[in-house]
Amino acid sequence: MVLQALRRLGVWGVASLASAQLACADPPQAPRSCEAVSAPQAAALADALFGKAEYQHAGVCYQAAGDMTHANLAFLRAAGPESENTARALKAQRDAAKALLAGVQHAFRSSH
Repeated sequence: MVLQALRRLGVWGVASLASAQLACADPPQAPRSCEAVSAPQAAALADALFGKAEYQHAGVCYQAAGDMTHANLAFLRAAGPESENTARALKAQRDAAKALLAGVQHAFRSSH
């Protein structure tokens, strides 16, 4: 009886640990403002940032410069890698959930 309780506790402990990992992960912070003080400076900084593939920050600076067309393009470019990262993270979560479910099923089968 005690052994069964410890097995169940172990399974739920693993589940809790897996969910805590996701809750503690901090997403990368996107810049909220452009450091330039004028529209021409913001446009020049945005071009430089876009050239360095810092698309999110470039989009913010393009917005500050009033260039919404280029801002939208930069934000679209920034969304691409984030989508790929999200897809990889979801796949890892799915695999972890499958492994956890298999462990739970095994624990219930062995205890009955």
